[in-house]
Amino acid sequence: MKIAVVGATGRTGRLVVDLALAAGHTVTAIARTPARLPRFTHGTPHTAQADVHRPGSLLEPLNGQDVVVATLGSTGRQATTVFSDGALALTAAVRSGGARHLVTMGSAGLETGRLPFAQRVVTKLVVDRLYREIHRDLARMESVLAASDIGWTVVRVPMLKDGPPSANPSVSYDRPLPRAGTATRATIARWITDHLGDPDTYRRLVHLAD
Repeated sequence: MKIAVVGATGRTGRLVVDLALAAGHTVTAIARTPARLPRFTHGTPHTAQADVHRPGSLLEPLNGQDVVVATLGSTGRQATTVFSDGALALTAAVRSGGARHLVTMGSAGLETGRLPFAQRVVTKLVVDRLYREIHRDLARMESVLAASDIGWTVVRVPMLKDGPPSANPSVSYDRPLPRAGTATRATIARWITDHLGDPDTYRRLVHLAD
């Protein structure tokens, strides 16, 4: 398949690019600054420069792709629109370019009301206070996707860390995990690359943890 990874210089995005190359896919690594892309272990991707805050910049690199993976991130805890702007730009470019699947990353902290009591208290007192503005924009992103007519998947992740992928990650579709805990970026990247173009994941919220 032809795979485009938006946000390919990030720690998760780099892993997705490398795993997709290892699986034999044709990969385009997209970043605001392609010069920051690392040397990949399993081959050399095509590269393209684009910024989700400039929607038109995504049209050419996403044209003709089969699957688009967005591993966007935000530094700091200030108000941001990177995720919602990204969703608007990506859905338009995916629809124009013909990709059948858009995979993005969200947060397990968005749905605290269905968590176990202890985890809900910790999330509200600590996580929500620290990442309130980021969560607000991630919620806007999910609303943009839900209103679109494309095949999307949001992988809701807990606190991320470095390390090897889990051999048996916990996965839940459309409802929070009982204990989200943490996940390695390698676990998230492995799950994403194993489910590229998987119609069973279309228009679903996938909760994932180690």
